Amino acid sequence: MPVPQARFTELLADIEPSPTTKSHASSGHNGIRDHLRTQEEFKDRYISSFLSGSYARDTSIRPRTSADGHERPDVDIIIVTSFETSDHPDDVLNEVCRALEDGGDGYEVERINKRSVRVETWQADMDIVPVVQTSNGYMIPDRDNGIWKFTNPPVHTSWSAEQNKRFGDRFKPLVKLFKWWRRINPSGKRPKGFVLEVLVSLHAPTAETHYGAAFVQLLTNIYNAYGFLASLDQKPFIADPADQSNDILGKVTLAQWKDFIDKVRVYADIARRAQETDDMDEATRQWRRVFGDRFKATVNPAKAASYGGFAAATPVAAGYTFPDAMAAPASKPRGFA
Repeated sequence: MPVPQARFTELLADIEPSPTTKSHASSGHNGIRDHLRTQEEFKDRYISSFLSGSYARDTSIRPRTSADGHERPDVDIIIVTSFETSDHPDDVLNEVCRALEDGGDGYEVERINKRSVRVETWQADMDIVPVVQTSNGYMIPDRDNGIWKFTNPPVHTSWSAEQNKRFGDRFKPLVKLFKWWRRINPSGKRPKGFVLEVLVSLHAPTAETHYGAAFVQLLTNIYNAYGFLASLDQKPFIADPADQSNDILGKVTLAQWKDFIDKVRVYADIARRAQETDDMDEATRQWRRVFGDRFKATVNPAKAASYGGFAAATPVAAGYTFPDAMAAPASKPRGFA
């Protein structure tokens, strides 16, 4: 007897970003976008903006608690600009930085990254990414290489929605379970984020409705697909859904990939034991090794008979989206949007 589906839906509800976190993220990104749209020296550069990343795709999980006790989400903001690809990436990112700071009257910039400008507020941690639109996507400045590279975040967002439909609305929940497993059982910084989403798309069963069984198959299929290659010190090429010539494992080192695959192997076995045992206490113990202490316990059937059965499930929180409409606060003190 597998652990009831309710335990997995309860975990999904628990690892969902809270309503407060979502509200703060929405206020934060709308403030940034409105600031750049109206900033005197940048408004002629600003064309439009949209969200990218896991928040845009509804595949994020609750943020880690920061040192000050808050859960601040990471939000990626794409700013479509009038820059040209002949402009040097350093100059572009520095101009975005100056516009955000606005002579000390705007935002406090944390740092300039390879392709974005980082702003951290009490509401959210945000990466602001300037792009130039092309006929088939966008070009993004890369200051490390001094060139512009092709990207197409809206394709990732639509692709994710299509996968969720293909999986009968179980794709995004499986991605969140996979991300939570990675957080609880880390093997290094990478792979993360979108790579995990693509792995779910490629290797999770589309028809399996029980999340426990689906997760076992996901890990098993990933190891079966890449374990032998890893043993030969080889890393596969996994195409980006938005650009088939781009390898989404490009930033993942061989050592990171091998550590990840070995972790998958270990936890595929643990999850399989959890799914196959008839002892509910043992199954719970094993699933808690996989997903941590937030995975709730289920008593054995014999124990449950004394009070009438398993505990009732808590429904999964509804999906969420962030509006693209601009929202400006009454005032904008430094560091607040």
